[in-house]
Amino acid sequence: MTDLFLNILSRGSNGWEQTWNLTRPRLEEYKQKFGSVWAPVADSVLSHLSQLSHVEWTTDEIRVHFVDCLNGGFAWHDSIALATLPDIEVQKKFLAHELSELITPSALVKKELGKARLDPEIAHTVVDMVAYFSVKDFIAKPVGPNIERKGVVPNKNYYPKVEELYPLFEEYSKNPSEYDDLASLVKKIILALKTS
Repeated sequence: MTDLFLNILSRGSNGWEQTWNLTRPRLEEYKQKFGSVWAPVADSVLSHLSQLSHVEWTTDEIRVHFVDCLNGGFAWHDSIALATLPDIEVQKKFLAHELSELITPSALVKKELGKARLDPEIAHTVVDMVAYFSVKDFIAKPVGPNIERKGVVPNKNYYPKVEELYPLFEEYSKNPSEYDDLASLVKKIILALKTS
Protein backbone atom coordinates (compact mmCIF):
# COMPACT_ATOMS: atom_id res chain seq x y z
CA MET A 1 0.00 0.00 0.00
CA THR A 2 2.85 2.40 0.81
CA ASP A 3 4.32 1.85 -2.67
CA LEU A 4 0.95 2.63 -4.23
CA PHE A 5 0.63 5.80 -2.14
CA LEU A 6 4.14 6.93 -3.06
CA ASN A 7 3.49 6.14 -6.72
CA ILE A 8 0.29 8.21 -6.71
CA LEU A 9 2.06 11.10 -5.00
CA SER A 10 4.94 11.05 -7.45
CA ARG A 11 2.59 11.13 -10.46
CA GLY A 12 0.33 13.82 -9.04
CA SER A 13 2.89 16.26 -7.74
CA ASN A 14 5.58 18.02 -9.70
CA GLY A 15 8.86 17.97 -7.87
CA TRP A 16 7.77 15.37 -5.31
CA GLU A 17 10.60 13.00 -6.15
CA GLN A 18 13.17 15.78 -5.89
CA THR A 19 11.74 16.89 -2.53
CA TRP A 20 11.68 13.31 -1.25
CA ASN A 21 15.29 12.76 -2.33
CA LEU A 22 16.30 15.75 -0.19
CA THR A 23 14.04 14.91 2.75
CA ARG A 24 14.51 11.17 3.06
CA PRO A 25 18.20 11.18 4.11
CA ARG A 26 17.51 13.77 6.81
CA LEU A 27 14.56 11.76 8.18
CA GLU A 28 16.61 8.55 8.07
CA GLU A 29 19.44 10.26 9.95
CA TYR A 30 16.99 11.56 12.57
CA LYS A 31 15.43 8.11 12.90
CA GLN A 32 18.87 6.59 13.56
CA LYS A 33 19.77 9.27 16.10
CA PHE A 34 16.47 8.98 17.95
CA GLY A 35 16.49 5.18 17.79
CA SER A 36 19.88 5.06 19.52
CA VAL A 37 18.50 6.89 22.58
CA TRP A 38 15.02 5.31 22.51
CA ALA A 39 16.02 1.64 22.14
CA PRO A 40 17.64 1.32 25.60
CA VAL A 41 14.54 2.68 27.38
CA ALA A 42 11.70 1.50 25.13
CA ASP A 43 10.81 -1.69 27.02
CA SER A 44 10.78 0.13 30.36
CA VAL A 45 8.58 2.94 29.03
CA LEU A 46 6.16 0.46 27.45
CA SER A 47 6.04 -1.49 30.71
CA HIS A 48 5.34 1.68 32.72
CA LEU A 49 2.60 2.69 30.28
CA SER A 50 0.96 -0.71 30.73
CA GLN A 51 1.22 -0.52 34.53
CA LEU A 52 -0.18 3.01 34.77
CA SER A 53 -3.04 2.40 32.35
CA HIS A 54 -3.78 -1.04 33.82
CA VAL A 55 -3.99 -2.37 30.25
CA GLU A 56 -1.84 -5.01 28.58
CA TRP A 57 -0.35 -4.31 25.17
CA THR A 58 -2.24 -6.26 22.51
CA THR A 59 0.14 -5.65 19.63
CA ASP A 60 3.61 -7.09 19.19
CA GLU A 61 4.92 -4.19 17.15
CA ILE A 62 4.18 -0.50 16.86
CA ARG A 63 5.60 1.23 13.80
CA VAL A 64 6.88 4.76 14.33
CA HIS A 65 7.21 7.09 11.34
CA PHE A 66 8.88 10.49 11.33
CA VAL A 67 7.13 12.90 9.02
CA ASP A 68 8.22 16.34 7.90
CA CYS A 69 4.83 17.70 6.89
CA LEU A 70 3.12 17.03 10.21
CA ASN A 71 2.59 19.47 13.04
CA GLY A 72 2.35 17.21 16.06
CA GLY A 73 1.67 13.53 15.94
CA PHE A 74 -1.00 10.88 15.81
CA ALA A 75 -1.47 7.27 16.82
CA TRP A 76 -3.50 4.73 14.88
CA HIS A 77 -3.86 1.11 16.12
CA ASP A 78 -0.27 -0.09 15.61
CA SER A 79 1.32 2.96 13.98
CA ILE A 80 2.47 6.36 15.13
CA ALA A 81 3.48 9.34 13.01
CA LEU A 82 5.51 12.12 14.60
CA ALA A 83 6.97 15.41 13.55
CA THR A 84 10.69 15.57 14.22
CA LEU A 85 11.71 17.76 17.14
CA PRO A 86 15.13 19.33 17.62
CA ASP A 87 15.28 18.24 21.28
CA ILE A 88 15.60 14.44 21.42
CA GLU A 89 14.58 14.40 25.10
CA VAL A 90 11.32 16.18 24.24
CA GLN A 91 10.86 13.71 21.37
CA LYS A 92 10.93 10.87 23.94
CA LYS A 93 7.99 12.45 25.79
CA PHE A 94 6.23 13.13 22.49
CA LEU A 95 6.50 9.46 21.51
CA ALA A 96 5.41 8.37 25.00
CA HIS A 97 2.32 10.58 24.64
CA GLU A 98 1.34 8.94 21.35
CA LEU A 99 1.98 5.49 22.87
CA SER A 100 -0.24 6.50 25.78
CA GLU A 101 -2.95 7.43 23.26
CA LEU A 102 -2.83 3.79 22.08
CA ILE A 103 -3.09 2.13 25.50
CA THR A 104 -4.86 4.50 27.91
CA PRO A 105 -8.63 3.83 27.90
CA SER A 106 -9.56 7.47 27.38
CA ALA A 107 -13.14 6.57 26.35
CA LEU A 108 -13.70 5.24 29.87
CA VAL A 109 -12.17 8.40 31.34
CA LYS A 110 -14.36 10.66 29.15
CA LYS A 111 -17.48 8.70 30.07
CA GLU A 112 -16.83 9.00 33.80
CA LEU A 113 -15.94 12.69 33.51
CA GLY A 114 -19.16 13.27 31.57
CA LYS A 115 -21.23 11.53 34.23
CA ALA A 116 -19.61 13.80 36.83
CA ARG A 117 -20.26 16.86 34.62
CA LEU A 118 -16.57 17.64 34.30
CA ASP A 119 -14.74 18.76 31.18
CA PRO A 120 -14.22 15.66 28.99
CA GLU A 121 -10.95 17.18 27.74
CA ILE A 122 -9.45 16.23 31.10
CA ALA A 123 -9.19 12.75 29.54
CA HIS A 124 -6.41 14.12 27.34
CA THR A 125 -4.69 15.38 30.50
CA VAL A 126 -4.91 11.84 31.89
CA VAL A 127 -3.32 10.45 28.71
CA ASP A 128 -0.49 12.98 28.96
CA MET A 129 0.06 12.35 32.67
CA VAL A 130 0.29 8.60 32.03
CA ALA A 131 2.85 9.35 29.30
CA TYR A 132 4.87 11.76 31.42
CA PHE A 133 5.13 9.50 34.45
CA SER A 134 6.04 6.56 32.19
CA VAL A 135 8.99 8.33 30.57
CA LYS A 136 10.16 11.02 33.02
CA ASP A 137 12.89 8.89 34.60
CA PHE A 138 14.43 8.36 31.16
CA ILE A 139 14.63 12.00 30.14
CA ALA A 140 17.91 13.78 30.77
CA LYS A 141 17.59 16.81 33.02
CA PRO A 142 18.47 20.10 31.33
CA VAL A 143 21.55 21.96 32.43
CA GLY A 144 21.02 25.38 33.98
CA PRO A 145 18.30 27.10 35.96
CA ASN A 146 15.39 25.60 33.95
CA ILE A 147 14.71 22.43 35.94
CA GLU A 148 11.78 21.25 33.84
CA ARG A 149 12.28 21.06 30.08
CA LYS A 150 9.49 22.73 28.08
CA GLY A 151 7.59 20.09 26.13
CA VAL A 152 8.19 17.36 28.68
CA VAL A 153 6.11 18.23 31.75
CA PRO A 154 2.35 18.37 31.01
CA ASN A 155 1.54 21.94 29.99
CA LYS A 156 -1.16 23.63 32.08
CA ASN A 157 -1.92 25.96 29.16
CA TYR A 158 -2.78 23.01 26.93
CA TYR A 159 -4.12 20.31 29.26
CA PRO A 160 -6.94 21.22 31.66
CA LYS A 161 -6.46 20.67 35.40
CA VAL A 162 -2.75 19.76 35.17
CA GLU A 163 -1.86 21.55 38.39
CA GLU A 164 -4.64 19.83 40.32
CA LEU A 165 -3.89 16.37 38.93
CA TYR A 166 -0.09 16.43 38.98
CA PRO A 167 0.31 15.54 42.69
CA LEU A 168 -2.31 12.81 42.39
CA PHE A 169 -0.49 11.24 39.41
CA GLU A 170 2.88 11.64 41.09
CA GLU A 171 1.63 9.59 44.02
CA TYR A 172 -0.18 7.13 41.74
CA SER A 173 2.97 6.54 39.64
CA LYS A 174 4.85 5.38 42.73
CA ASN A 175 2.49 2.45 43.30
CA PRO A 176 -0.19 1.91 40.63
CA SER A 177 -0.78 -1.62 41.92
CA GLU A 178 -2.68 -0.11 44.87
CA TYR A 179 -5.49 0.54 42.38
CA ASP A 180 -7.56 -2.29 40.89
CA ASP A 181 -7.81 -0.56 37.53
CA LEU A 182 -7.72 2.84 35.87
CA ALA A 183 -11.39 3.38 36.77
CA SER A 184 -10.37 3.43 40.46
CA LEU A 185 -7.95 6.25 39.70
CA VAL A 186 -10.57 8.10 37.66
CA LYS A 187 -12.92 8.01 40.66
CA LYS A 188 -10.19 9.58 42.80
CA ILE A 189 -9.56 12.19 40.06
CA ILE A 190 -13.26 13.09 39.95
CA LEU A 191 -13.43 13.35 43.75
CA ALA A 192 -10.34 15.59 43.80
CA LEU A 193 -11.71 17.85 41.07
CA LYS A 194 -15.16 18.08 42.64
CA THR A 195 -13.73 19.11 46.00
CA SER A 196 -11.16 21.59 44.68
